[in-house]
Amino acid sequence: MKKTILLKAIALLLIISSCSDDEGQDLIDFTVNFSSETVGTTEEDTTKEITLSFSRPASEAGTINVNYTGTNAEYGTDFTTTPDGASGTIAVSVAAGDKDASFTFNKLSNAIEGSTKSVTFSIDGFDQTDWSQGSTASTLVSYAPIASTGGVIDTDNGGATIPNQVYFDFSSETQTTVKRDIWEIGLYNGTENRVFLNSALAVSAVEITGETDLLAITEASNLPEPMELTGLNAMFQPEPVTVSTVSEVLEGLPVGYFQYGNLEEGISFTDYPEGNLDDTAFAEISTNPEENYVYIVSLGNEIPSEEELEAPIDPGSIDTSGDHRGFLKVRILSDGNNYTIQYAALGETESFTEVTVPKNTAYNLTAFSLTNGETVSVEPTKEQWDINLSGVFAYYGAQGPTIAGLTFSDFVMHNTLGGTGLYQVTLYEVDSETDEVTEFDVPSYADFTMADVDESAFVYDNRAVVGSGWRDAFGGVVKDDRYYVVKDADGNYYKFDFTAFTSTEGERGHYQFTYERL
Repeated sequence: MKKTILLKAIALLLIISSCSDDEGQDLIDFTVNFSSETVGTTEEDTTKEITLSFSRPASEAGTINVNYTGTNAEYGTDFTTTPDGASGTIAVSVAAGDKDASFTFNKLSNAIEGSTKSVTFSIDGFDQTDWSQGSTASTLVSYAPIASTGGVIDTDNGGATIPNQVYFDFSSETQTTVKRDIWEIGLYNGTENRVFLNSALAVSAVEITGETDLLAITEASNLPEPMELTGLNAMFQPEPVTVSTVSEVLEGLPVGYFQYGNLEEGISFTDYPEGNLDDTAFAEISTNPEENYVYIVSLGNEIPSEEELEAPIDPGSIDTSGDHRGFLKVRILSDGNNYTIQYAALGETESFTEVTVPKNTAYNLTAFSLTNGETVSVEPTKEQWDINLSGVFAYYGAQGPTIAGLTFSDFVMHNTLGGTGLYQVTLYEVDSETDEVTEFDVPSYADFTMADVDESAFVYDNRAVVGSGWRDAFGGVVKDDRYYVVKDADGNYYKFDFTAFTSTEGERGHYQFTYERL
């Protein structure tokens, strides 16, 4: 079974100790909280899911009673709920094993301009005597957009194969979940003409410099000029590689330890992790067609399915990289307002597919599926997300003294193209040789307030500040030496801190973080 590893791994990825059976052990108290103190709605919203989070999975079935109070809002006229709450109480059912519960707020009208309209929902008791309410015992649903004050978020990345990317917006507390294999390239919608690769799928690309005839290139083609590259030998030592044909390039194009590159010469077949416009594997797309060359694109690796796995994935382990998805040859043109994508199978010499995609400035990128020949919905609009829990992230770069194709799990990025800034607050540092601990003069996460924000520390030109450094994959724990501060495009400030990267059963690919508006 293939494992995602953090470079030069001497062993395959960790196995975290499996969770013990609860029988015969003391359980932590079962407390219930609303996942957020505030929920905003837009004029277009007709429903909102209101979530109640539990301190642990329910060991028995039961019911949570929720009451409500409206401000200029009446039940049946301005709103209803599912389950029905016409009696004044909403009975929210909980099944044994549930990690949370929810009910639906149905909005029947909008607020009149200049007026205030809202509904406050409060926990009003339980039918299980040992259940109790937590600190967030109520939530206010506003009929106008308001910035969320915070909450605890369990992401929908999907488990040990990490099938999903999750985009999260702090101010609206909104998760957008997409399969990470539905696109290969992203077309930039700004003033420059740029193409990004889907790093969550390990997509890579190489330019056939000087070649503009898509159909002239096949696996048997000679390169216009040989490429002087670097690869790793079987002992993981770098050695020079000269490639003269397309077939030789293909050997070192897919992301992996033996991927070719030459960072000293600025040659990388992947985008750089920082995510800046001038750090892409594709050169800037020119409005002069003769300057846009053919690329060979490696389509990355399949997401393993349950049927394809050789055995069940052990608790604490992951399996994110299935079979290679093959190669296509691609040429991209632009007139400044539209992109034209030409592509074909590598062996095709008679015809190619051509698709024109207009720029849409509401989004950072327009995602395109080369395998299905169409644009797909991936990112939310550029000001409606702050962090991307991509789960998997692959690029050509350095880990320690070795440079190779790397694939990371549990990876998190922030929306630098959309104006989100972020920085890390480091509480302490441990010397790797002496184990000496150096503590820094910074507040704890709980004590950090708006007065502690350092405007000069926000990073807007490196989306990978969080990366995978927030957890210790081999130790199976979330690191307690750091937390993060974020400033969104609307000027809202938040602090957030990761609290889990496995489920209660020890399955990877289940991330949790807490956040609070400053």
